[in-house]
Amino acid sequence: MRELTAMYEARGRFEWDQTSMLIAVVINMMRDPKKNKPVTPPEFNPFRLKKKKQVVQKAPISVLKDLFVR
Repeated sequence: MRELTAMYEARGRFEWDQTSMLIAVVINMMRDPKKNKPVTPPEFNPFRLKKKKQVVQKAPISVLKDLFVR
């Protein structure tokens, strides 16, 4: 079963690699070079997206008490 799952995911990655390449080519053909920068295929590929870091903000205890106690 693991092999089938791995094959399924690999096929999905392969298909998205091709699709994102085509999307990038079409957009780069239609863009205005003076106004827009070229796009790259990973920008359209959900498997290649970079994960954003989650920013943790520190809050004083008084804010947390107000939030959770009342």
